[in-house]
Formats: sequence, structure tokens, C-alpha cells
Amino acid sequence: MTEQYLVLDIGGTYIKYAIIDGEAQFIMQDKFRADTSSEEAMLTSLHLLKEEVSEYDYDGVAVSMPGRIDTKRGWAHTGGAFSWLSEYPAAEKYGAVFGKPCTIANDGKCAALAESWAGSLADVDSGCVIVLGTGIGGGIVLNNKVWMGCSGGAGELSWLGANFDGLRDLEAFPHHMADVWCGRISSATITGKFAKAKGSSKPSGVVLFDAYEAGDPDAVAIIEEYAVQAAAGIFSLQCVLDLPRYAIGGGISARPEATSVIRDKLNEIYDTKRGIPFSRPEVVTCKFGNEANLIGALAFHLQNAD
Repeated sequence: MTEQYLVLDIGGTYIKYAIIDGEAQFIMQDKFRADTSSEEAMLTSLHLLKEEVSEYDYDGVAVSMPGRIDTKRGWAHTGGAFSWLSEYPAAEKYGAVFGKPCTIANDGKCAALAESWAGSLADVDSGCVIVLGTGIGGGIVLNNKVWMGCSGGAGELSWLGANFDGLRDLEAFPHHMADVWCGRISSATITGKFAKAKGSSKPSGVVLFDAYEAGDPDAVAIIEEYAVQAAAGIFSLQCVLDLPRYAIGGGISARPEATSVIRDKLNEIYDTKRGIPFSRPEVVTCKFGNEANLIGALAFHLQNAD
């Protein structure tokens, strides 16, 4: 029997987990609400998860998580929505909970590795994955390798400047800040806007896009603005990277409109502007959707586990 692994996708809203075999076949999967408040809360959640999956005989733990991650050392320099997490030996701490070898990798880079391996970027040498969640995960593939950058920070697309005048005033993780990209297009941002418009305390992407399809004026306005801001960000990335393809992922990507409206707005820029000195990229949906981070985390684990 092929080996099995416990794979975690630690996000700012949910912690998703799965038992996956060495051929990337899912045996089980589930999720629970993330508590971003402290290290103690995180470790308590993981101890509870250990009990939940105690019936499975897994050989290691693979973790996808936000932040600037040194995968080879198992070190998290930052933690995205987990603002307490700084210069943290995450692989050692998490591995100790489960008593198994543990690897960690940045969530956006996990998605990019999964999509480059067997997904929406498999037939191109280079591309970019944009994962819309509490923030924006990003992963850049250059010449069939996930680009880490000199410090592991390549692809931190949440922080892409959307208002240069406001960048000097940035503080902590900016998922509600309009001066950076995640404050404009993350799923947390747009669903939060719709909930506020409707006087609801429970933002939901499903509700938002259902309302958009039904022609609800608030939903239409929010999705139109989301598409404009997303297209502008891709255009900005493209002038540096000149890639053939961008893939949209995260839970929001389950709705085809989430990708198609971005594609339409990006094409509008190229159709109406002359003299653009870089290529028009494709905009597609990630093949693995919400499972991309899990599949990529496993791939990093298989590459890096001792």
C-alpha cells in the first residue's frame, strides 16, 4: 500500500486537512474554523486534529500556510493573518504535535506547484497562480520551477501596491486595506462588502455570486469593481513578468464568473490601449481549485522530507 500523509492548508478563515496518498489521491478531507489569535490557539487546534485523524496511519505531515516561508529549514518568517507568527520554527512545532516528520511551504507556492505539475499551468513553461482567500496567495512559475525569490518572498501578492500614496502608512496584515491588492480583490474583502451592503454579519461568496447572477445591483457593482481591480493588478504584474498565463484559485474560483469577469476586464485594457510593450496573457481557472494548496503541500513534502 502506498504511503499516506496528513496534509494541512492553514488559512486565515479555515484550516483544511486531508489524508492523501503518495499518488495525490484523497482518502478523506474536512476543515474547521481557524483561530488566528495566538500560538496556543493554533497548537490546541492541531492537538484536537491529531485526535480526529488518529485512525489513519500517516507517515508525515505536509503544511501549506501563509507568509514568507523557508521550506528547507522549516521556518516561517511571517504568517499572514496569523500576526503573532514571526521567525517561528513551524515545522518543528507542528511536527512535535503529531510526532511525525513535518514540512511547511507557502500557500501560494503550493498552489503554483500543484498547477504546474498537473493542472492549469502544466502545458506552459511559466505562469502565475493567484489564490483568492482571506488574503491573496501567489505563486510564480518560471521555466517549470516555482520561483522563491532571494528570501522566499516572491509571489506575496497581498502586498502588491494598489495606491502608492498610501503605502507609507501600512501597518499589520492588510486584508482590509485599500492601499494594497488584497484590500481590493480578496474573497474576504468582496464578500465583506456585500454583507455590509445587505446588513448581514455572515459574508458568503456563494450568496454574493448568486446575487450577481440574479442582477442584484449591489452584487453587480462589487463584482464589477473586483474585476477591474484584479485586471489592473494582473496588468501590473505582466509588465514585470510577461507570462503567458495567470490562473485564478481559491474557493471563489469554483464560480466561473470569478475568472471570466477578470478576463473580460483585462481584455478590455488590451483592446483599448495602443502600444502595450508586453504580451496579453490568458486568464484561466485553477484546475485543482480549493485543493491546490493541499496537493502542492504534499508535493513540497515529497521533495523536501528527509
